[in-house]
Amino acid sequence: MVRFLVVVLASLLACGDDAPAPPAPEAPLDVAALLASRRVDWAADERARAIEEGRAALERHECSRCHSFGAEGDLGHVAPAGRSDHCTSCHQWLKGMQPGDRHFDLLASRYGEDVVRRYQRVIDHYQEVPDLHRFAERIEPRWIDEFLREPYDLRPAMGETMPRLALGDADRRAIVRYFAAVAGVADPAAGPAAGPAAALVAPAPSPAALAEGRQLFLTRGCVACHTFGNLDTGTSRDAFTRASLPTRLAPNLRFTRERMSRELVVAWILEPTELLASTRMPKLIFARHEAERLADFLLHADVAVPPAPAAPSLAPPPAVERAVGWAEVKDRVLGRICVHCHMNDHERDLGPGNEGGFGWPGSRLAMRTYEMLVRGAVDPASGERYSVLEPRPGQSEAPLVLAMMTRRHEELRDHVAAFEDHARPAYPTVREGMPLGMPLGLPSIPDDEVALVRAWIAQGCPGPTEVTGMPGITDGLLVPDGPIEPNRGCERRDPADARPSWADQPPPAWERPAERPSNERPSNEGQSNEGQSNEGQSNEGQSNERSAERPSNEGQSNERPSNERQSNERPAERSSNERPANERPAPPTEGARTERRGR
Repeated sequence: MVRFLVVVLASLLACGDDAPAPPAPEAPLDVAALLASRRVDWAADERARAIEEGRAALERHECSRCHSFGAEGDLGHVAPAGRSDHCTSCHQWLKGMQPGDRHFDLLASRYGEDVVRRYQRVIDHYQEVPDLHRFAERIEPRWIDEFLREPYDLRPAMGETMPRLALGDADRRAIVRYFAAVAGVADPAAGPAAGPAAALVAPAPSPAALAEGRQLFLTRGCVACHTFGNLDTGTSRDAFTRASLPTRLAPNLRFTRERMSRELVVAWILEPTELLASTRMPKLIFARHEAERLADFLLHADVAVPPAPAAPSLAPPPAVERAVGWAEVKDRVLGRICVHCHMNDHERDLGPGNEGGFGWPGSRLAMRTYEMLVRGAVDPASGERYSVLEPRPGQSEAPLVLAMMTRRHEELRDHVAAFEDHARPAYPTVREGMPLGMPLGLPSIPDDEVALVRAWIAQGCPGPTEVTGMPGITDGLLVPDGPIEPNRGCERRDPADARPSWADQPPPAWERPAERPSNERPSNEGQSNEGQSNEGQSNEGQSNERSAERPSNEGQSNERPSNERQSNERPAERSSNERPANERPAPPTEGARTERRGR
């Protein structure tokens, strides 16, 4: 027995000579060293010039209405738009209020809780947008240039997408150089355009490595947020439609190979917050070799997507066969979506569809009230106003309906649902008779709403039958609206000099300047009162929301909100002929315009 045990022990010891050694511990990923290896030496004056020129282009095209570019003091920081213009900040603030919060209770006491609830109920878009701080540290400048030229739907769980900006070549290059200069990576203007990302010219991984990466993608949590083309991940389209806000930011990973190098993909999988502190991407439990296999799959696996569908017809759906009034059209269509780009001339933010924005000229079209809608838009070529409710020469549909239908052509590129991925076609050309589709970056107006608008137009564009809104309010959902003379007709007509009684009422008591004792000297006596009508009042909640209107003058108390997100917000400047926010508006006149300032 003893001899048997000795033989067994000797055999085991002998086998140990042939057994594989345990794998050596993997070296931790040094993200700082990786980023340092990508940096190049910029001449100080050239880098400063690139940052300033790019910052100016970003401000000119209003990128800070949604995106953030670092904190104040960071290299290349771009100040966020003020609260009255910042879509994302306002939506987050409004959506987050609850009864018992100071601002919720204040707004509810002034406007009614039902109004506040309506805002919260319809807010869906522009609650989360990518943080662009040091963007080119992780994303290839070459891809940034291509995306700015023709953006596409990168995030299938997000209903909105990057609007198509009217960027000229010079501004586009300036923005790309800005990102490169802030990150300290190679100047894209210093030489010929970069070729394919390094990962795509490296030797392809083995089939076994790709299979391992695919399995990791499907089983280690990635598919909770991401898609990869139309790969079946066991998640439904409906689940993505109901996705939480962090999931909405998750990109379709079939585009990773165009956006990132292999080493940065690995770093992002292992240490996402070291590349972007504010990222919603969680740190998953991957060994380094697993992250490399996953990167191989994302960068090299075959992505089979069908060609783009044929362009949809511009023929609108049939009009509904029933009576349709202004109140229904305003509530369901024009006042729910369109007004966020087409506000009235006396509001704090007129919207890019009225005064212009994102590089596009404004049409001077306002939709907050019936009176302003029938005033029409301005032809950019002639400078003359025309009705958007009657077909123009050579058109078979009213311009309003044509714009809604044109959006469907653009959606083939910038609104692609999860698991319905396809090749991205080029955008249609913006030309006479084929206008830019509306609303920019948002889903197109559905058939039932287009049919409603067509019926209203076919019935002669009847106006309001009752007065709505709150007397004296000059901004937001509760701007007064009511019958005018004539109160029917799709033809263009200017507002009457004699104002309707509903349009000339005093504001609520809490909106009026506080009265002073007769012997009290005003603190600003002898000084210009330019822009001081709301001094000390918060502009909290003033947004040009694309997906939900804001209550007028929201949160204008004498307290600064304790949860204010934008500590560097400055009061919006006003031109010398612009009325204070609590002054009743004069009848709009042709050519009246509030310029965008300080953005």
